[in-house]
Amino acid sequence: MAEAQAKPALVPVLHRRLGALTRLAGVTGIAVLLAALALWQRASTGQPDFKPERLVPALRENLQNVTLIQIETKTASFNVTRTAEGRWIVPDKANYPADSATVLKTILGLAEFDLIERRTARADWHEKLGLSLPKSGGAGTLVSMKNAKGEMLASVIVGNTAEGAAAAGETARYVRRANEPQTYVGRGNFDPPTEQARWLDKRFFEFARDRIKTGSVKPFKGKPYSVTRAKPQDENFTVVERLPAGRMLRTENEANAIGNALLGLTFDDVKPLASVNFANAARADFVTFDGLSLSFSLIEQDRDFWMSVTAAADTSPAQPAPAPAGAAALKPDVAKEAQEINRIVSGWAYKVPRYKGVLLSTPLEDLLKPVGSP
Repeated sequence: MAEAQAKPALVPVLHRRLGALTRLAGVTGIAVLLAALALWQRASTGQPDFKPERLVPALRENLQNVTLIQIETKTASFNVTRTAEGRWIVPDKANYPADSATVLKTILGLAEFDLIERRTARADWHEKLGLSLPKSGGAGTLVSMKNAKGEMLASVIVGNTAEGAAAAGETARYVRRANEPQTYVGRGNFDPPTEQARWLDKRFFEFARDRIKTGSVKPFKGKPYSVTRAKPQDENFTVVERLPAGRMLRTENEANAIGNALLGLTFDDVKPLASVNFANAARADFVTFDGLSLSFSLIEQDRDFWMSVTAAADTSPAQPAPAPAGAAALKPDVAKEAQEINRIVSGWAYKVPRYKGVLLSTPLEDLLKPVGSP
């Protein structure tokens, strides 16, 4: 009798619980629907899931405080430092001047490098993105910047290029902060050179083609010879010496290769002059119409050409230098120019591109052919 009376009492309870569950399910469904709607709206408006931020936010306010840049890969490690006088140098290259443009581009590029997308934080995936530490044999490039007190201003690892993320001329790369496992896709103009020689100041000397009057070559083998022209406007140089019997220039402008050899002259590496033996060196000398003389000594070592340079000024040139198009006919101060060149090159040996070394030591025979041959 008691059990029969208890059963009907459960019905209202069950109705109340079912009602509560129904209301909860409705609220949950609405919440899911709203969340889905928000995601759809975000996707439709292009709103990113990750808000862009700077890789090193504080570096922009510390640009002038950077005095050391350290580059480390699994095969190399070197520093570029700023002296107390404010000059940037490469210590491992006997303190040769560093290229200030490369230094500025690297510091500013890191300061303005933006993170645009978050990626994995799994350490076992770092190597796939090129973000493993180089000291552990990883493929990442560790870039660190410090101030004069040795305090760390930035320390990041740069990895592989992120395909498809570049925009507006900026490069996209995988990056991470050195003390964090989290990885990102970053975008900007940050591509630090990992070859030490690329940090050297390559500003050398440049000459307009119509400034060179005479070029003389004493090759490794064969007799010395010279090429010259009478006026800056002359298109072709001519060989000064009488050509050997039965020989002639291969073409009428063959001598121009020697006369124009200084155009685009640069170097790939540098070392102290005392560390290179210039005994039995070839020699190339050039004189400009305004009286500047340049002398080059060249040696070939392991298929690399190294050269030394000296400059001098003739105080009584035969003809003033040609003025650039549209410029006033002003004669350069060649004495001051020679002094500045010597200041830059004194005490140094320069590794030049092989084709330039071959050109500056070319034997006369290489310019000739038998008379009557095609």
